[in-house]
Amino acid sequence: MKTLWVLAALVALGGAAEAKTQVVSLNGHCDVLTLKISKTNIVGADDPSCATGMGIGYVSKVKGFGTAIVAGVQFSAVPGAQFVMRLSYPLVTGGSWDLSLTTDGSTFTPYESGIYTVEGTASKGPRGTTPVIAGQ
Repeated sequence: MKTLWVLAALVALGGAAEAKTQVVSLNGHCDVLTLKISKTNIVGADDPSCATGMGIGYVSKVKGFGTAIVAGVQFSAVPGAQFVMRLSYPLVTGGSWDLSLTTDGSTFTPYESGIYTVEGTASKGPRGTTPVIAGQ
């Protein structure tokens, strides 16, 4: 019985070791995204002191963009809006991101884009005070 518990613990720890957490700041905004990456699966949340948002997506190749994290994102401050965020991947400081939006399920509207910084405050000056969902 003791051996069974040890094996179960090793399997659980092995699965947890595959996922890594990375923190990304969107330069010029207060948004700090905490992303949990497990192979090609992504879940994440925005810093709630900036904008309460969360998303889920994948790492994939995007024609005309390259390898990217592509995630559906929802923000509690914008009910009824569905956002899609794309971040260049692997995550490196100076990488690009963009955000698109639909509010009716039939229109695709580019919303905002920029550069991100990995692990903390934007290196291109002080971090902004407004969330990305505040508009352009």
